[in-house]
Amino acid sequence: MREWHDCAAWSMYRGACFLAVFIAILSVAGPACAEDIVPFRVTGVEGSATTRFLRDEIVSGQPGAGAQSRQSQSDLRQELFFMTHSYAYHPNFVSLDIGGGPILQRQTFANDAGDSQSQGALYNFTGRANFLRDKPYRGSVFLDHLNPTVSVAPGQVLTQENTRYGFDFSLLAPVTPVPMHVDASRAHFQGRGADRIIDDQVDRMNFRANRAFGAYGSTQFQYQSTHQQSLSGSPGLPIQSSTADTNAYTLDSRFQFGANRQYDVVNLMTFNTQSYALGLGPFPDRKDARFFLDMRGRHTDRLQTFGSYNYSSSNQGDLVSTLNSAAGGVSYWPTKDLTATFGVHGDNNETNQFLAHTYGLDGTGRYQRNLPLGLAQASYGLRYDQRDQQALASQTSVLGERLTLTGTIFSALARQRVNGGSVIVSNITRTQTFVAGQDYLLSVVGLETRVQRLLGGNILDGQDVLVDYNYDVGGTYAYTQTDQTLNLSWGIGSYLNLYFRYLDSMPRLTSGTPTFQLNEVRSGLYGARADMPLRLPFEVIVGGSFEGEDRRETISPYRRQSEDVYVQTEDPLFASGKFRFSVRRTHLAYANSVQNVDLTGYDFRYWSRHWFGLDVSADASYERDVGAPVARSRTIGSLKAQWRYRKASVTFDLGRTRETQGELDRSRTLMQVLLRRDF
Repeated sequence: MREWHDCAAWSMYRGACFLAVFIAILSVAGPACAEDIVPFRVTGVEGSATTRFLRDEIVSGQPGAGAQSRQSQSDLRQELFFMTHSYAYHPNFVSLDIGGGPILQRQTFANDAGDSQSQGALYNFTGRANFLRDKPYRGSVFLDHLNPTVSVAPGQVLTQENTRYGFDFSLLAPVTPVPMHVDASRAHFQGRGADRIIDDQVDRMNFRANRAFGAYGSTQFQYQSTHQQSLSGSPGLPIQSSTADTNAYTLDSRFQFGANRQYDVVNLMTFNTQSYALGLGPFPDRKDARFFLDMRGRHTDRLQTFGSYNYSSSNQGDLVSTLNSAAGGVSYWPTKDLTATFGVHGDNNETNQFLAHTYGLDGTGRYQRNLPLGLAQASYGLRYDQRDQQALASQTSVLGERLTLTGTIFSALARQRVNGGSVIVSNITRTQTFVAGQDYLLSVVGLETRVQRLLGGNILDGQDVLVDYNYDVGGTYAYTQTDQTLNLSWGIGSYLNLYFRYLDSMPRLTSGTPTFQLNEVRSGLYGARADMPLRLPFEVIVGGSFEGEDRRETISPYRRQSEDVYVQTEDPLFASGKFRFSVRRTHLAYANSVQNVDLTGYDFRYWSRHWFGLDVSADASYERDVGAPVARSRTIGSLKAQWRYRKASVTFDLGRTRETQGELDRSRTLMQVLLRRDF
C-alpha cells in the first residue's frame, strides 16, 4: 500500500510538471518587447556567508545528593549560500529562483558517559519554477533541501534536514467562472537533539474552489488530504511507528440578502475522516460530520433577530454520538444606553452511553450611564434550563483530547468525574505513550482532573499531548437549573476601572438519582485596575490590579486573591533604553484539597536601540509556587543583541531556564552567535 502511495505521489508530481511545461510551450507570454524575449537570462544574483556557533547544556537531578547528570552539545556551522533569479523566453513565461550552497559542520557531544565529536559536509538547495504568472492558468513546481536550526521548546533547539517538493496550479477567470487552486507536496523532516528525535514524512494535497455571487456573497469548497508517517519522539522512551491519514471536506457559504443587505446567512458543512495505523496495535478510525446554519437580521437600528441550528455527529469505534441543537432570539435597544436580549435554546445529545435532552430560556439586560466622573455599566443575566438524562452505561470515553503542558503548571481535562486509572497520555503522532509518575502527574480537585508535566520526564516544556480517558456519565436523572449573573463596573477615563460580579447557580433535582452531587454555586468576584502616567524627568506609567473571589459551592469551594504591580518607562531612561518591571502574586485556597496555589512572580524587560545599529534586549522572569504539597519554581532569562552595518550583521543570543519541582532541579543554558554577510 505504501509503495503504491509513493508511486502515485511521484506520478502526480511528474504529471504536474509535464502539464505546466506543456501549457507554457503552447502559450504566449503576453505583450512583450522584442529585447525581453531571449532563450535564457539571469536577472539577479544574491547570497550570504554565515557562521553560527551554538552551545546547549542541560543539568538535572538533585543538587548536593550526588545524583545530578550533565549533557552538553556544541555546534559550529559555516554556510555559503547563493540565490539566482532568471527566466526563460520571457519573465511571464517561466521564471526561475534557484539557490544553494555548502555547509561545514562540527559537533561535540558530552555527557556523564564521555565525549564524542563529529564533523561533516551538508548542503542547502532550493529551486522554484513559476509558469505563466500573468495568465489565468498558472502554476509552479519547487524542490527544497534545507538544514535549518529550529526551536522545539523554550531554550531547546536542534538541527533538522528538511526535504520538500511539490507543485501548485491555479485556474482563474475568465477561463472558468469558478476559480480553482490545487497544490500538493511531500516533505521529510529529520533531526536529533539531546531530548528530541524528529523523523516525519508528510504528504499533503489541497484543493480549493470559490464561487462568487456578486453582492450577495460567495461559497468556497475545500478538500485537504494528509498522509503522515512518524518515528518522532523522545529518546528516553520506545518509539513505535505510526501512520495517520486525514481527509477534510469543507463547504463554507456566506450570503447577505435584503434591500440593504440586512440579513446575514452563514452555512458551514464539514466532513472529516481520520485513521491511524500504529506499530503496537490498531486504533479506531474516526468520522466527523457537521452542519451549521446561522441567520441574523437587522430590522431597524434598535431591533435585531438571530437564529442558529447545529448538527454534528462523530463515529470512532464504540464511541458514536449525535448532537442536534438550536437557538434563537431577539435583541432590542430602547435607548442607546439600554440593551435587552431574549432567547430560547435546546439540544438533543445521543450516544451509545446516554441520552440527554436540554431546553431553556435566557435573557440579559445591559445599561450604561455617563456620570460626572467616569462611565458606569450594569448588566444582569438569567438562564433557566431543564435537563433529562437517561444513562445506558456507567462510563463513556474521550479519545485524543489535546492539551498543552507548559512548565509544571496543571492543565485541566475538559470532562469532569474522570476515571484516573483510564488516563493514557501520548504524543501528537501517537508514536509514544508517556508514563504516569515519571513523565506526568494526575491530581483531582473537586470533580476536575488535572495533568502536570514532571521535570526529568520525556515531555518537553510547552509540548502538545493527546489524552484518552473514561469519565462517569452520571446516571439517570432529571433536574432544573437557574443561573443568575450580575455585573457592575465603573471606569474613570483610562486610569481606573472598578468591577464586581455575582454568580448564583442553583440546580434542583426533579427525578432519578445521579451518581454525583449536584453543584450549587454562589460566587462573588471584585477587582480594580489602574494605569497612571507620571510626569517625571522622563515619562513613566505605574499601574496594577487587584482581584478577589469567594466561590462557595458544594463540590470544591475556594478563595482566590491576586495582585500585580508594574512600572514602565515610556521614554528612554538616561538616553539609553526602556524597561518594565512587575511583581505578581496569586493565592488560591481550596476548602477540601491540598492542591492550592501560593505563587509569587517577578518579571523584568529592558530594550534599547543604540548608535551604529545595535539593538539590545534583556528579559528575566521568576515565579515560585509553594501552595501545593510539592513546591515548584521557574526562572527564565535571556539576553539578545544584534548589530547590523550595511550588509553585515552579528547576532548574540543567550538564554537560561531553570525549573525546580520538589527535590528535582533542571537547568538549561543555550548560547548562539551568528555572523552573517550578505552580498
